[in-house]
Amino acid sequence: MGANSHIARWGSSLAVRIPKPVAEQWGVHEGSRIEMVPRGDRLVMRKKAYDLTEMLARITPETLHSEVDTGPALGEEAW
Repeated sequence: MGANSHIARWGSSLAVRIPKPVAEQWGVHEGSRIEMVPRGDRLVMRKKAYDLTEMLARITPETLHSEVDTGPALGEEAW
């Protein structure tokens, strides 16, 4: 599905509206992370893929938290 849109000002940046039917088909919503890749006279937008290896590499002793006690087991959990 294609759609036309326009460029608007958002503060000191520019913004493109994604029509609701396109957003629903694409599976994005407010707050979704996307990547924009310029390719000649085109701009390709795609959902941001999370890379577990990259995310784990950003963990430091300062950002690592201790275990969280959630209380006693309530069901058939094996501890």
